[in-house]
Amino acid sequence: MRAVVVGAGFAGLSAADALARAGVEVVVLEARDRVGGRVWSRELPNGSVVEMGAEFILPGEDVILGLVERFGLGLWDKIMRYGDREPRGVGVDRDGVMAAAATVQRALAERGDEAARMSVADFLRGLDIDPAAREAMLSRCELSAGNSSELVTAEALAHLAAVADDECPSVAGGNQRVALALAAELGAAVQLGSPVRRIAWGEGGVTVAAAGSEVNADACVVAAPASVLPQIAFEPVLPEQVAAAIRGVVYGHAAKLFVPLREVPPPSAVISVPGRYWTWTAGGPGGEVQPVVSAFVGSAPALEALNVARGPSAWLDSVEELRPDLELEPDGALLSTWDDDPWLAAAYSTRTPAGSTGDLLTEPVGPLVFCGEHTAGEWSGLMEGALRSGLRAAEQVLVAHR
Repeated sequence: MRAVVVGAGFAGLSAADALARAGVEVVVLEARDRVGGRVWSRELPNGSVVEMGAEFILPGEDVILGLVERFGLGLWDKIMRYGDREPRGVGVDRDGVMAAAATVQRALAERGDEAARMSVADFLRGLDIDPAAREAMLSRCELSAGNSSELVTAEALAHLAAVADDECPSVAGGNQRVALALAAELGAAVQLGSPVRRIAWGEGGVTVAAAGSEVNADACVVAAPASVLPQIAFEPVLPEQVAAAIRGVVYGHAAKLFVPLREVPPPSAVISVPGRYWTWTAGGPGGEVQPVVSAFVGSAPALEALNVARGPSAWLDSVEELRPDLELEPDGALLSTWDDDPWLAAAYSTRTPAGSTGDLLTEPVGPLVFCGEHTAGEWSGLMEGALRSGLRAAEQVLVAHR
């Protein structure tokens, strides 16, 4: 049996690895000249390792932790806490936000499924909490989801945008090491610089056209983001309910900025509530804090307010004002954007109060199986979701051909 996998991000590599370990001949076609997709680690001239995309491993993410153990990669304790950020630019302190967060968590537990059908904005409006704390939590939600709080399900307040004190590490040396390790296991099966342009499919299998050549296989795992699937010609066209589900996936928008520091700082996490971005200094090798401040901005209006499309200048000025405690080296700043990436054009998917149409893409369509973080339900938007979706897709291929 032979399977072709479209995309060498975490979802595609996870699927390909599971299939190969089950004895399936696999071909992985990746448009970029690297593996990892939205997981991309880089090293600054001062030696700091930064994550251009996904960074934190959140509580309960057992699949990625299993891969870290399997490949002997190790973890870096960030020292700071992903879920505990000092609010600035609004009239509330950390303790005030923590108190409001406790009220939010109780309300989420009490309302259960009802909360899942509400937006974050509507859910918070209905709670008796400090208005400034509410604004801080709205900011946290919008930047984490990369979207308006009117579009994000209140469930995000318990997961992606939870205020908490949990340890959220990263892979030692960079999260992309997971992708590199999976790709190394697959060897020559991974073909870079091979954007897929056409997928012909039917009862007899698939023919995938990429980089001037064609690959014939019994099954195809489509692990590309929904945002770029319209660039691929499916022959015959996909059923309308599937095509509509792909078109309906809502994506957030985000960017990251990394600024080297002249001195090693203490660990920190500070959010600009009005700016819809946060900054952090965090641990690296040997438990030492790296000499770099990272920043993440989420939602299209926030990106526009910082003129991110024109470069890092306005954002640098804002960070300098927000973090006078840090000695910035702005000449060495590195900006990471995803809206201008031709193989993505967004950040990651958003679960809305109506759910996600990505949930409708979890069943095979003939020899086609779709995966990616946008199909991962409660794990959507996360590295863990991508990995889990790949495992689900691989199992579906194996079941169909047993």
